[in-house]
Amino acid sequence: MMPLTLRIKSLLNGQGFPCLFHFLTGFYCPGCGGTRAVRLLLQGKVAKSFQYHPFVLYLAAVLLLEALLYLAGALWKREGRRPYTQGRAERYRLWTVMGVVIVMVNWVVKNVCLLMGIDLLLPL
Repeated sequence: MMPLTLRIKSLLNGQGFPCLFHFLTGFYCPGCGGTRAVRLLLQGKVAKSFQYHPFVLYLAAVLLLEALLYLAGALWKREGRRPYTQGRAERYRLWTVMGVVIVMVNWVVKNVCLLMGIDLLLPL
């Protein structure tokens, strides 16, 4: 178990609790950097957010696109047209596969860089 002083120090510097996988192995887990990426995206630092975890930006874009498609479908239905629902399952399947690929490529790249001495997830 991590010493209490280390846990308190990590909370005080704004990083939250450290990743247990990273703490035990020295390598990043597939989700490492996600919280910082969300925080940076909410601050408007899109490039930095992408550096910490590209899935966060991808997810934000997919959610925005899905919200726009839902709104367009609702407007078309109100006008008497049939809402666009054809291909929804295929679209969701494609977005899920793309998301998994992004997470896995991110995981490999960050750990390869770490082995080369380049840490892409420095504390903010």
